Amino acid sequence: MIITTNDHRLALNAVAAWVPGATLAPLRAMNSSTWLVEGANGRHVLKITDRLNVPGLRIAACLAARGIETGPPERVRRRDGRVIALLRYVEGPGLVAADAHQIGSTLGLVHRAVREIPVPRRADRWPWTWLDVEEIRDADLRSAAADAVRRATEVAPLTTHGVLHGDPAPEAFIDRGQSTALIDWGATLHGPLLYDVASAVMYAGRDVVGGYAETGPLTAAELDHLAAFHAFRWAVQAWYFSSRIARNDLTGVTGPAENEVGLADAREALLG
Repeated sequence: MIITTNDHRLALNAVAAWVPGATLAPLRAMNSSTWLVEGANGRHVLKITDRLNVPGLRIAACLAARGIETGPPERVRRRDGRVIALLRYVEGPGLVAADAHQIGSTLGLVHRAVREIPVPRRADRWPWTWLDVEEIRDADLRSAAADAVRRATEVAPLTTHGVLHGDPAPEAFIDRGQSTALIDWGATLHGPLLYDVASAVMYAGRDVVGGYAETGPLTAAELDHLAAFHAFRWAVQAWYFSSRIARNDLTGVTGPAENEVGLADAREALLG
Protein backbone atom coordinates (compact mmCIF):
# COMPACT_ATOMS: atom_id res chain seq x y z
CA MET A 1 0.00 0.00 0.00
CA ILE A 2 1.31 3.47 -0.86
CA ILE A 3 0.63 6.06 1.88
CA THR A 4 2.08 9.55 1.70
CA THR A 5 4.51 10.79 4.32
CA ASN A 6 2.09 13.57 5.26
CA ASP A 7 -0.80 11.16 5.84
CA HIS A 8 1.45 8.89 7.89
CA ARG A 9 2.42 11.86 10.06
CA LEU A 10 -1.21 12.88 10.49
CA ALA A 11 -2.10 9.31 11.47
CA LEU A 12 0.61 9.11 14.11
CA ASN A 13 -0.46 12.43 15.63
CA ALA A 14 -4.15 11.50 15.67
CA VAL A 15 -3.56 8.12 17.28
CA ALA A 16 -1.25 9.64 19.89
CA ALA A 17 -4.06 12.03 20.87
CA TRP A 18 -7.01 9.63 20.64
CA VAL A 19 -5.63 6.16 21.41
CA PRO A 20 -2.30 6.59 23.22
CA GLY A 21 -0.05 3.58 22.95
CA ALA A 22 -1.97 1.99 20.10
CA THR A 23 -0.29 0.35 17.10
CA LEU A 24 -1.11 1.03 13.45
CA ALA A 25 -1.14 -1.41 10.53
CA PRO A 26 -1.95 -0.20 6.98
CA LEU A 27 -5.15 -1.50 5.38
CA ARG A 28 -5.98 -1.63 1.68
CA ALA A 29 -8.28 1.20 0.60
CA MET A 30 -8.54 2.69 -2.88
CA ASN A 31 -9.56 6.25 -2.02
CA SER A 32 -8.07 6.92 1.38
CA SER A 33 -5.16 6.21 3.65
CA THR A 34 -6.41 3.65 6.17
CA TRP A 35 -4.98 1.82 9.18
CA LEU A 36 -6.10 -0.78 11.67
CA VAL A 37 -5.58 0.70 15.14
CA GLU A 38 -5.11 -1.71 18.05
CA GLY A 39 -4.97 -0.38 21.59
CA ALA A 40 -5.94 -1.11 25.16
CA ASN A 41 -9.63 -0.46 24.37
CA GLY A 42 -9.75 -2.76 21.36
CA ARG A 43 -9.68 -2.10 17.65
CA HIS A 44 -10.55 0.93 15.55
CA VAL A 45 -10.00 2.00 11.96
CA LEU A 46 -8.25 5.28 11.20
CA LYS A 47 -9.05 6.81 7.85
CA ILE A 48 -7.53 9.90 6.26
CA THR A 49 -9.19 11.28 3.16
CA ASP A 50 -10.35 14.53 1.56
CA ARG A 51 -13.38 16.51 2.69
CA LEU A 52 -15.59 15.08 -0.05
CA ASN A 53 -15.94 12.02 2.15
CA VAL A 54 -17.53 13.94 5.06
CA PRO A 55 -21.13 13.21 3.89
CA GLY A 56 -20.40 9.49 4.15
CA LEU A 57 -19.24 9.88 7.74
CA ARG A 58 -22.52 11.61 8.58
CA ILE A 59 -24.64 8.95 6.90
CA ALA A 60 -22.72 6.17 8.67
CA ALA A 61 -23.36 7.84 12.02
CA CYS A 62 -27.07 8.36 11.31
CA LEU A 63 -27.58 4.76 10.22
CA ALA A 64 -25.69 3.43 13.23
CA ALA A 65 -28.01 5.44 15.47
CA ARG A 66 -30.91 3.63 13.79
CA GLY A 67 -29.47 0.21 14.55
CA ILE A 68 -27.64 -0.55 11.29
CA GLU A 69 -23.95 -1.23 11.91
CA THR A 70 -21.79 0.91 9.64
CA GLY A 71 -18.47 1.40 11.43
CA PRO A 72 -19.39 5.02 12.28
CA PRO A 73 -16.91 7.75 13.24
CA GLU A 74 -16.07 8.21 16.91
CA ARG A 75 -13.61 11.08 16.45
CA VAL A 76 -13.13 13.44 13.48
CA ARG A 77 -10.66 16.27 12.91
CA ARG A 78 -9.40 18.30 9.95
CA ARG A 79 -5.71 18.96 9.36
CA ASP A 80 -3.72 20.17 6.33
CA GLY A 81 -6.79 19.99 4.08
CA ARG A 82 -7.44 16.36 5.05
CA VAL A 83 -10.19 14.74 7.10
CA ILE A 84 -9.02 12.31 9.80
CA ALA A 85 -11.60 9.96 11.28
CA LEU A 86 -11.36 7.29 13.94
CA LEU A 87 -14.01 4.70 13.08
CA ARG A 88 -15.61 1.97 15.13
CA TYR A 89 -14.17 -1.39 14.10
CA VAL A 90 -16.78 -3.93 12.98
CA GLU A 91 -15.86 -7.49 13.90
CA GLY A 92 -16.64 -10.33 11.53
CA PRO A 93 -15.69 -11.72 8.13
CA GLY A 94 -16.34 -9.77 4.97
CA LEU A 95 -18.70 -11.29 2.45
CA VAL A 96 -17.57 -12.59 -0.95
CA ALA A 97 -19.21 -12.69 -4.36
CA ALA A 98 -20.78 -16.06 -3.58
CA ASP A 99 -22.83 -14.26 -0.89
CA ALA A 100 -24.63 -12.22 -3.55
CA HIS A 101 -28.12 -12.87 -2.20
CA GLN A 102 -27.10 -11.69 1.29
CA ILE A 103 -25.41 -8.66 -0.22
CA GLY A 104 -28.58 -7.76 -2.09
CA SER A 105 -30.92 -8.21 0.87
CA THR A 106 -28.65 -6.14 3.14
CA LEU A 107 -28.40 -3.37 0.56
CA GLY A 108 -32.19 -3.35 0.28
CA LEU A 109 -32.60 -2.95 4.05
CA VAL A 110 -30.08 -0.13 4.07
CA HIS A 111 -31.86 1.65 1.22
CA ARG A 112 -35.10 1.50 3.20
CA ALA A 113 -33.45 2.84 6.35
CA VAL A 114 -31.56 5.64 4.66
CA ARG A 115 -34.76 7.16 3.25
CA GLU A 116 -35.44 8.59 6.73
CA ILE A 117 -32.11 10.45 6.83
CA PRO A 118 -31.68 13.96 5.38
CA VAL A 119 -29.29 14.19 2.45
CA PRO A 120 -25.96 15.64 3.66
CA ARG A 121 -25.46 19.17 2.41
CA ARG A 122 -22.24 18.43 0.51
CA ALA A 123 -23.27 15.11 -1.00
CA ASP A 124 -22.98 15.02 -4.81
CA ARG A 125 -26.40 14.98 -6.43
CA TRP A 126 -27.40 13.49 -9.76
CA PRO A 127 -26.33 14.19 -12.46
CA TRP A 128 -22.78 13.81 -11.18
CA THR A 129 -20.52 16.45 -12.66
CA TRP A 130 -17.31 14.60 -11.77
CA LEU A 131 -18.03 11.89 -14.35
CA ASP A 132 -16.20 13.15 -17.45
CA VAL A 133 -15.86 10.41 -20.07
CA GLU A 134 -13.56 12.67 -22.07
CA GLU A 135 -10.84 11.63 -19.60
CA ILE A 136 -10.96 8.12 -21.11
CA ARG A 137 -8.12 8.12 -23.64
CA ASP A 138 -9.15 5.00 -25.61
CA ALA A 139 -11.56 6.29 -28.29
CA ASP A 140 -13.68 3.13 -28.55
CA LEU A 141 -13.98 2.80 -24.80
CA ARG A 142 -14.78 6.50 -24.48
CA SER A 143 -17.59 6.15 -27.02
CA ALA A 144 -19.05 3.10 -25.29
CA ALA A 145 -18.90 4.86 -21.92
CA ALA A 146 -20.63 7.93 -23.36
CA ASP A 147 -23.42 5.73 -24.73
CA ALA A 148 -23.85 4.11 -21.30
CA VAL A 149 -24.06 7.52 -19.63
CA ARG A 150 -26.70 8.67 -22.13
CA ARG A 151 -28.85 5.57 -21.54
CA ALA A 152 -28.66 5.89 -17.76
CA THR A 153 -29.48 9.60 -17.96
CA GLU A 154 -32.61 8.79 -19.97
CA VAL A 155 -33.72 6.11 -17.51
CA ALA A 156 -32.87 7.98 -14.30
CA PRO A 157 -36.10 10.05 -14.11
CA LEU A 158 -38.10 6.79 -14.09
CA THR A 159 -36.40 5.51 -10.94
CA THR A 160 -36.25 6.26 -7.21
CA HIS A 161 -33.43 8.53 -6.03
CA GLY A 162 -31.88 8.65 -2.59
CA VAL A 163 -28.68 8.45 -0.57
CA LEU A 164 -26.29 5.82 -1.95
CA HIS A 165 -23.47 3.86 -0.39
CA GLY A 166 -21.65 4.41 -3.67
CA ASP A 167 -19.39 1.37 -3.72
CA PRO A 168 -21.09 -1.71 -2.17
CA ALA A 169 -18.33 -4.23 -2.84
CA PRO A 170 -18.62 -7.61 -1.04
CA GLU A 171 -15.86 -6.79 1.44
CA ALA A 172 -17.89 -3.77 2.67
CA PHE A 173 -20.53 -6.20 3.97
CA ILE A 174 -19.53 -7.74 7.30
CA ASP A 175 -21.22 -10.89 8.56
CA ARG A 176 -22.25 -10.28 12.16
CA GLY A 177 -24.07 -13.58 12.63
CA GLN A 178 -27.60 -12.31 13.26
CA SER A 179 -27.17 -9.33 10.93
CA THR A 180 -24.90 -7.91 8.24
CA ALA A 181 -23.07 -4.60 8.58
CA LEU A 182 -22.35 -2.28 5.67
CA ILE A 183 -19.19 -0.27 6.26
CA ASP A 184 -16.95 2.04 4.22
CA TRP A 185 -19.25 4.96 3.37
CA GLY A 186 -16.57 7.16 1.81
CA ALA A 187 -18.19 7.13 -1.65
CA THR A 188 -21.62 8.34 -0.45
CA LEU A 189 -23.61 10.41 -2.93
CA HIS A 190 -27.22 11.05 -3.96
CA GLY A 191 -28.81 9.62 -7.09
CA PRO A 192 -30.69 6.65 -8.52
CA LEU A 193 -30.77 3.75 -6.07
CA LEU A 194 -30.26 1.50 -9.09
CA TYR A 195 -26.65 2.69 -9.14
CA ASP A 196 -25.96 0.92 -5.85
CA VAL A 197 -27.73 -2.23 -7.07
CA ALA A 198 -25.79 -2.16 -10.33
CA SER A 199 -22.53 -1.69 -8.41
CA ALA A 200 -23.28 -4.72 -6.23
CA VAL A 201 -24.13 -6.75 -9.35
CA MET A 202 -20.86 -5.66 -10.97
CA TYR A 203 -18.97 -7.06 -8.00
CA ALA A 204 -21.04 -10.12 -7.09
CA GLY A 205 -23.33 -11.07 -9.99
CA ARG A 206 -27.04 -11.22 -10.76
CA ASP A 207 -28.02 -13.08 -7.58
CA VAL A 208 -27.79 -9.71 -5.85
CA VAL A 209 -31.09 -8.76 -7.49
CA GLY A 210 -33.09 -11.58 -5.91
CA GLY A 211 -31.93 -10.61 -2.42
CA TYR A 212 -32.57 -6.94 -3.05
CA ALA A 213 -36.08 -7.57 -4.40
CA GLU A 214 -37.02 -9.19 -1.07
CA THR A 215 -36.10 -6.20 1.09
CA GLY A 216 -35.44 -3.10 -1.01
CA PRO A 217 -37.72 -0.19 -1.90
CA LEU A 218 -37.36 -0.44 -5.69
CA THR A 219 -40.27 -1.90 -7.64
CA ALA A 220 -39.95 -4.71 -10.16
CA ALA A 221 -40.53 -2.15 -12.92
CA GLU A 222 -37.58 -0.10 -11.67
CA LEU A 223 -35.34 -3.15 -11.39
CA ASP A 224 -36.13 -3.86 -15.05
CA HIS A 225 -33.92 -0.85 -15.86
CA LEU A 226 -30.91 -2.44 -14.17
CA ALA A 227 -29.09 -3.18 -17.44
CA ALA A 228 -28.77 0.54 -18.22
CA PHE A 229 -27.22 1.25 -14.85
CA HIS A 230 -25.01 -1.81 -15.00
CA ALA A 231 -23.43 -0.41 -18.18
CA PHE A 232 -23.28 3.01 -16.53
CA ARG A 233 -21.43 1.52 -13.56
CA TRP A 234 -18.82 0.10 -15.91
CA ALA A 235 -18.56 3.53 -17.56
CA VAL A 236 -17.77 4.97 -14.12
CA GLN A 237 -15.16 2.24 -13.71
CA ALA A 238 -13.60 3.17 -17.06
CA TRP A 239 -13.47 6.85 -16.09
CA TYR A 240 -12.17 6.08 -12.59
CA PHE A 241 -9.20 4.01 -13.66
CA SER A 242 -8.44 6.25 -16.64
CA SER A 243 -8.30 9.18 -14.24
CA ARG A 244 -6.08 7.30 -11.79
CA ILE A 245 -3.69 6.30 -14.56
CA ALA A 246 -3.51 9.88 -15.88
CA ARG A 247 -2.68 11.18 -12.38
CA ASN A 248 -0.45 8.23 -11.52
CA ASP A 249 -2.66 7.77 -8.46
CA LEU A 250 -1.42 4.70 -6.60
CA THR A 251 -3.52 5.10 -3.45
CA GLY A 252 -4.58 1.68 -2.22
CA VAL A 253 -2.61 -0.31 -4.81
CA THR A 254 0.85 -1.82 -4.91
CA GLY A 255 1.75 -0.42 -8.33
CA PRO A 256 0.51 0.95 -11.70
CA ALA A 257 -0.43 -2.52 -13.00
CA GLU A 258 -3.47 -2.69 -10.71
CA ASN A 259 -4.92 0.46 -12.27
CA GLU A 260 -4.35 -1.02 -15.72
CA VAL A 261 -6.20 -4.20 -14.72
CA GLY A 262 -9.18 -2.16 -13.52
CA LEU A 263 -9.30 -0.31 -16.83
CA ALA A 264 -9.00 -3.56 -18.78
CA ASP A 265 -11.96 -5.02 -16.86
CA ALA A 266 -14.07 -2.00 -17.81
CA ARG A 267 -13.01 -2.34 -21.46
CA GLU A 268 -14.00 -6.02 -21.47
CA ALA A 269 -17.39 -5.25 -19.92
CA LEU A 270 -18.26 -2.39 -22.29
CA LEU A 271 -16.65 -3.60 -25.51
CA GLY A 272 -16.49 -7.38 -25.07
